[in-house]
Amino acid sequence: MATAAQTADASLEFPPVDLGGRGEILPAAPLPGFDGPGGHAYVFRSARERRTDQYAVVCRIPAPPRIEALSALRAMEHPSLVRVTDWATVDWTPDRARRFAICFERPSGRPLMETLDEMRDPLPEDQLVRGVLASLLSGLKELSRAGLTCGGVRPTNLFVKDANATSVLIGDFVSGPAGYAQPVLFETVERGIAQRSGRGPGSIADDLYALGVTLLVLALGRSPVRGLDDNAVRQMKMERGTWATLTAQTKVPQNLVEPLRGLTTDDAKQRWSLNDLDMWMQGRRLSPKQPQVARRAQRPLEFDGQELWNVRTVAHALSRNVPAATQVIGSGELDRWLRRALNEELKAELVQQAINSAAAGRPGSVEDRIVARVCIALDPTSPIRYKGCAVMPDGIGTALAEAMRTGEGLQALAEIVLFQMVGFWVNCYPDFRPEHVPLVQTYDSLRSLLEQTGPGFGIERVLYEVAPAVPCLSLQVRDQYALTLPDLMAALDGAGSRPSRGRDPVDRHVAGFVAAHHRKLHDRLLSSLAPGGDPVQRVSGMLALLVEVQRRFGPPKLPGLADWLVVLAEPLFKRFHNRRTRERLKHEAQRVARDGHLEPLVHIIDDPKVLAEDQHGFAKAMRQHDALSQQIANIRLEMGDRGGITATTGRQIAAVASSVVAMVILVLIVIVMAGGGL
Repeated sequence: MATAAQTADASLEFPPVDLGGRGEILPAAPLPGFDGPGGHAYVFRSARERRTDQYAVVCRIPAPPRIEALSALRAMEHPSLVRVTDWATVDWTPDRARRFAICFERPSGRPLMETLDEMRDPLPEDQLVRGVLASLLSGLKELSRAGLTCGGVRPTNLFVKDANATSVLIGDFVSGPAGYAQPVLFETVERGIAQRSGRGPGSIADDLYALGVTLLVLALGRSPVRGLDDNAVRQMKMERGTWATLTAQTKVPQNLVEPLRGLTTDDAKQRWSLNDLDMWMQGRRLSPKQPQVARRAQRPLEFDGQELWNVRTVAHALSRNVPAATQVIGSGELDRWLRRALNEELKAELVQQAINSAAAGRPGSVEDRIVARVCIALDPTSPIRYKGCAVMPDGIGTALAEAMRTGEGLQALAEIVLFQMVGFWVNCYPDFRPEHVPLVQTYDSLRSLLEQTGPGFGIERVLYEVAPAVPCLSLQVRDQYALTLPDLMAALDGAGSRPSRGRDPVDRHVAGFVAAHHRKLHDRLLSSLAPGGDPVQRVSGMLALLVEVQRRFGPPKLPGLADWLVVLAEPLFKRFHNRRTRERLKHEAQRVARDGHLEPLVHIIDDPKVLAEDQHGFAKAMRQHDALSQQIANIRLEMGDRGGITATTGRQIAAVASSVVAMVILVLIVIVMAGGGL
């Protein structure tokens, strides 16, 4: 435990962080017991009440928090859900960057379990049902009514509200994507196969599954798979099913068998609903659910040193070794195993469709596409597995956000969209779901955006379309956590004020972010931004784009960004031929830039009247230049014949001299004659 002196030193090094004037986060006062899926927890001190019974989670993971759920959660004051009190982007002193922070009311009690490795006293049945189960059922109902899922039901995220643990509340489940912090034990088989950032929000059925596993852990006082890692638990679930995995070495309390089986069944259609659980709580007994076991083949498929007995384990193994999988598929061995060992004619036909569709008309690795589609055909409720990525269709956005920050799996996720794997996944899904229709439409439109390579399109545009809660990830503003267009413009203004500002303010991320958040933006403002084109057109287009964003979204003053644009506008100034005009316009632009208004810059730099006058003056000067040049050329031409010029000049001089002499003689004769007459 830190001493008072250490705490004082820490507070001097990291002073309180302001949360929009509404309170302060204390970096020197961490609360590790309340760390969330998105980051570490710290004491939050409200400005209005000056109380410290709240805490803030400062988000640090590459995947985004669930910002879209915050407003609904703040409006809820449900005793079984930790209450969200505030949120904001803050200047986080320890990192010298801006971070997103979410504030919560601090639970008064401890978590039911500190870690899943610990052993505790089993909860008595009455306390478990009337306390824990009743609280969680009520909380999940409230979330379901709001159209939200939890993704955070587990014993380490449940806090007791009184000494007898007769009721509990669910802790933070919004500082990271749904299920991001969930161990595989508490996720369904399908979601457990997906990578953490790609599980998607899921459904209330997934939360009920986690509730069933949580009840079993608390009833036993320990994890039923204690000592096993996630990979081992995942493999056991795929091979044996959840119920067999959870009860292999445990004895389940008899009175809880019915709800636990109903909640943890692997078939989502057979899993208990909120109403089923509610009826059981009221004393009604339902038809017992039999454990769901994957259909076992008559003989195993031998692959990569393993004996695989069902299609789910086959699909998982194939996705992890593409070269070997390509050989098994291409040789027809998989087809024979499906038809003869499993008697799955329809599944075999679907696999053949997957092979044919993957091989048609697209560049890139055909083998990877074939294996990915075959895995979907074999196990259509599991995630899309492609080149090391494993994502549920509604989890692609958060997985893409994480990949964009880490650089891992980005190309694979782009190809999942480009190769229409979401549409194939929906076509293979065993049941029609209404939500699948807009899902397919969304990814069809995203594919068209991805196929366009110019700024404002491509993978950056796809990211901000499918994950609107992701901040702009341009290298110039990445540390500013710009979530909205006003945030982005302010961040660019700050970047423009730094000596080390980048080449220009509009890169692919900025263009994609603007295009995704400005629904009325005209595509012509993006078409001029392509690199390698006319520099005048690019700078002019960049200026027009930023002017449009400031006019519609603000902020009203952006002096740093305006100064940046004046420097970048040198190609525009060079269009003016008159040096005095050029200098005058530069001076006016610099003066206007100090006020931070971008639109007047356009009127100065790109004024068609001034440009026309300059062109007219330049044309007139060119005509004068041409005329003088012609005269000079003629003189030079005449001076080129020196002999002719000399002879002509001599004759002219001789003639003039002769005339003068003759005139003089004539005058003398006249004078002499006149004198003689006198």
